[in-house]
Amino acid sequence: MSNSTVVFIAADQLGGGDDELGRALMLAAVKNLTKAEGGAPSHILFMNNGVRLCCEGSAALGDLKALAAEGTAMLNCGTCLDWFDLKDALRVGRESNMIEILSAMNRAGRVVRL
Repeated sequence: MSNSTVVFIAADQLGGGDDELGRALMLAAVKNLTKAEGGAPSHILFMNNGVRLCCEGSAALGDLKALAAEGTAMLNCGTCLDWFDLKDALRVGRESNMIEILSAMNRAGRVVRL
């Protein structure tokens, strides 16, 4: 285990209720990840609808690319990309698998779920 923080994102919106508000909250959370205490996470792990944030047309791409440029690893669930037919639309991070994603969680000092 290390002192690193890993962020796990399993949806393209934050919380339940109003979908439009949830998408706005997720964009705000991604934009502010580097401003939170502790700085940028070592990894951001994307599963299910969360992979949509890393794909063409996502309003989060600019902020995610900036995090990647600062060294944050972006791992996208390959099964999820296949399921949504988004492999060719992936624009930030890389395709990964369940073993690598779980291993990143296991090595982390802290896992934050958005």
